[in-house]
Amino acid sequence: MKQFRLTIAVLLSAFSLAGMGDAKADNGSGMGGVKVEKSEQKKVRVYTQPGNSVDVAIIDADGNVLYRGLISKHTKGATSFNLNNLPDGQYYLTAGNNAWWMSQGLTIKSNLVNVDPRNMKQVAEPTLTAYEKNKIEVVMPARNVDEASVAIYDSQNVLVQTDTFKGSTRRFDLSALPDGAYTFVVGPSQKQFITRIDIRH
Repeated sequence: MKQFRLTIAVLLSAFSLAGMGDAKADNGSGMGGVKVEKSEQKKVRVYTQPGNSVDVAIIDADGNVLYRGLISKHTKGATSFNLNNLPDGQYYLTAGNNAWWMSQGLTIKSNLVNVDPRNMKQVAEPTLTAYEKNKIEVVMPARNVDEASVAIYDSQNVLVQTDTFKGSTRRFDLSALPDGAYTFVVGPSQKQFITRIDIRH
């Protein structure tokens, strides 16, 4: 089985990430204007917005990374991915950068790929806002993300608080913490964002 996975990874690594012209992405499709759609029997296109580089990966149902690459910030239109060498099964095409992350589920069955927009997870970089002195509200825009975790570290990288939350908003009372710089690590298990804040009494 390991030899089989290695072969798939080698074949996927050989993909050419050629642009497909100047097709326009739909800004409302996903975080960062990214859209994934089926283009042929076992091919998909990833539309991105010029101006921001996007990290892309194809992952199997067991979490094995079969392909990892970068779509340049200068790419216009779509980047094509040929999945012909993949057997039937569930896969995930992930894309993101420092500001957002998304995962689009892909199903290959009977030599056809299916891209179901309902099987897309998205998360954007959270915003941290003081709603009272030393009380912080975390707002994390997300779609189809069941739960996110929050870890707060002090300036010595010592973990001082952890929590999980559902939905897009969670409040934290940091009044009991001493003055100093703190780091929030927020997000679902697949993508975490880092933000620093200062506490002053």
